[in-house]
Amino acid sequence: MTDVKAQLAGMLNKSFYVSLRRPADLSRIDSLLQAHLDWAVQAERRGELFMSGPFMAEGAKPGTQGGMMILRADSEAAAWRIIEQDPFIKQGVFTAEVKRWVLMEGSMTVSVRFSDQSYQLR
Repeated sequence: MTDVKAQLAGMLNKSFYVSLRRPADLSRIDSLLQAHLDWAVQAERRGELFMSGPFMAEGAKPGTQGGMMILRADSEAAAWRIIEQDPFIKQGVFTAEVKRWVLMEGSMTVSVRFSDQSYQLR
């Protein structure tokens, strides 16, 4: 049997911060969507935003189920400083909570073809 401590020590143990967004006032979601997307792209380019997107339900409009962001930050306070700049959060479309998350196991495969600028993420 594998020693649990040794197995855990050999895993990635990489900290991220997860922000769970919950709908608050969706009446402004359409008017703020472009500003939110612009903010997200800039946060991604700065290296702060690792992954982001809405939760989805059959027949529901994106955003109505809330969403999630995974952030690269040094602390919970730093993660809050990032998400508080999101127009959706600033304007009260969504509320947010932040939790530290430690990535331990899983896998990701990325294939990039330069000749046709295609990619596949699995």
